[in-house]
Amino acid sequence: MKNNLANYSDKLNFVILTLLTIQISIVSISIAVSSISFGIWIGLWLIQFLINKNSALNKNLFIDLKTVNYFILAYAFFEILSRFFAVYPEGAFSNLKRLLLFLIFYVSIAKIVNFKTLTYILLINISTISVISIIEIVKYAFKFFEMAGEMPFSEIRIDFFNYPLTSAEIKMISLFSLFPLVFSDYLRDKFVIKRSLLIIIIIPVIISMLLTQSRNVMLATAVCLLIYGIFINRKFLFSFIAVVILAAFLLPSSYTERTKSIFDPEHPSNKSRIEMWKVGIEMFKDHPFTGIADSHIKEVYETYKTPEAYGEGVHLHNNFLMILATTGIFGFIAWLGMFISIFLIQIRYYQIERDPLKRMLLFGSILVMISFQISGIFEWSFGDHEVMTVFFFLIAVPFIIKALPADDTIS
Repeated sequence: MKNNLANYSDKLNFVILTLLTIQISIVSISIAVSSISFGIWIGLWLIQFLINKNSALNKNLFIDLKTVNYFILAYAFFEILSRFFAVYPEGAFSNLKRLLLFLIFYVSIAKIVNFKTLTYILLINISTISVISIIEIVKYAFKFFEMAGEMPFSEIRIDFFNYPLTSAEIKMISLFSLFPLVFSDYLRDKFVIKRSLLIIIIIPVIISMLLTQSRNVMLATAVCLLIYGIFINRKFLFSFIAVVILAAFLLPSSYTERTKSIFDPEHPSNKSRIEMWKVGIEMFKDHPFTGIADSHIKEVYETYKTPEAYGEGVHLHNNFLMILATTGIFGFIAWLGMFISIFLIQIRYYQIERDPLKRMLLFGSILVMISFQISGIFEWSFGDHEVMTVFFFLIAVPFIIKALPADDTIS
């Protein structure tokens, strides 16, 4: 009986992980397929829990995660509470389903119980994105010659399968999850694929990410590459700085003006964001404890200011201000505490890990967190279903690695 139950549990775990992998890797081109996969594995996990909770859960969820769990529960509480005090009560609870995305974080830790499975899922994710990127680059090449005479280079963006910002952020965090492996000489041939093949896979991802012309992602990527160079590879640091300097001097201004506009407060998009941030602060001042709730944001925004640009007021284009304005000070503290506690654990795990391969994946998870937070200063990425689907899986990686036996490696 016990053997039958164990076999049943193993098969169910395999199905859940397969559906989880589909959900993560396909979300950037098909929300429908991703959501269906999500719904099915949640149902299977619930069935598994009802039959045998020991096989559905795992004690590692409640050891080092204790503080994180408290912050997540607190954030969920204040997110729900804000809906009861919503400025526009109608439909205020409709988008609370995004809280279910936290389950990706937990099921990843509970179900990925060996290192090879983890690396395969990471590879499937980046490989799928690479294939999508190749298709995008080909489509972009045909579009470029048609559009080059009609608009400046900075306006010709990859936007075929998804909104450019969403696509760029998914590519960025997926890239950084494996990026530290690329320039680590002592990991040569120790990963599940050769380093040369990994480089071939990520090159289209980098190109298509840059061609989305998403400035928040450009800035976050540059900062993370500097961090990687400073802490991991000084040769890479000097090479990266040299490439940036050469590009700044040699590339035509039409190719660099969008990047330079990041620091221009008079740029229309920047001015619009600054106005939205000002309104967000006013929203918080008027609703400091319960927030306005993430519901009918544009209608609330219009009571403070008449939008002057396309898309102004739909949200505040800033994760921190959106959480502050919509959930109030207590929701903001819980949300911030959740990410700070995870980040501190990421650093601690990295410091104590001795296996070189796992250590680089842990550093990759640190870059995922940093890049997400930097890009989130300029975009409401925490409210983006597609981005958070991938992000919640990638920030689970350190906890998955920590729960594995020390001798569980690729070799």
